[in-house]
Amino acid sequence: MEQERLLAAVLLADVVGSTPLYERIGDDAALQQVSDCLDAIRDIVARHGGDFIHSKGDDVLSLFERPEAALRAVCQISSQLTRGPLSARIGLHFGAIIRARGAVFGDVVNVTARLSTTANPGEVLISQSFFEALSAGSRNALRLLDKMAFKGKQELFDVYTLGSDDRPLSTHIANRGTIIERRSAPPPQINLVIRYGDQLRSCRSNEFVTIGRSPECNIVVQRPWVSRHHATFTISNGKAWLIERSSSGTFVSTGPDHEVFVRREDILLFGSGVISPGRRSSLGDAQILHYEIISG
Repeated sequence: MEQERLLAAVLLADVVGSTPLYERIGDDAALQQVSDCLDAIRDIVARHGGDFIHSKGDDVLSLFERPEAALRAVCQISSQLTRGPLSARIGLHFGAIIRARGAVFGDVVNVTARLSTTANPGEVLISQSFFEALSAGSRNALRLLDKMAFKGKQELFDVYTLGSDDRPLSTHIANRGTIIERRSAPPPQINLVIRYGDQLRSCRSNEFVTIGRSPECNIVVQRPWVSRHHATFTISNGKAWLIERSSSGTFVSTGPDHEVFVRREDILLFGSGVISPGRRSSLGDAQILHYEIISG
């Protein structure tokens, strides 16, 4: 089998927003808009010298010889998708890949996919190796977002993003660890109840309750410091979790003297408490969500 090994910038753009579009305007019209969006992304990739590899479903995978060209393409994709109902989660990585059978393989491709999956709709997540491959001038367009852990990876990675209206209110980056727990007994049945003003939601095993500015979220918090898709409550294996994916972070309190700051990480919830997206709960303009874990 013929193989080619090369250094390349890998771009993965995953179009999101199609589900509500299909519900709102119907299958034929929505499919046309999604197809037009994917075609526009491929055109932008080609215009900047990228090599389109494949499209699976609603995503586009492409290679670039020069990271600067990939960055210019991403900036144009991000700008163009802000004008319609669809957006994209985009990952950018740089490193050694293998081309074979008309496809690309290697750890660089896998990490790019994880960056894309972790990104919020409309957001670009960029790896440390991509950042370092850029010229000094091009690096000015990026800002350090945080260190992130990816499944299957031991070390934490510096992750960058483009400037946006969800720019963090603080440069603080939380230190984090990963807790791995294994259970042999069947997990207990619990219910997680979340309240924000007059909005009340409950969550059981393998269900999700999303919070954020976007009207698509289950609990909508309309404040400028709250990300469009800020965080998600869920229950997995009998435990309640907050999956934090915002730029401004979230303060989690389980008592008057115990408040922790989390950003882009999963935190285990106990008993009852409050979360405050983007602001300390003690501040007057903080938006407080109360949660309670109920057995049975």
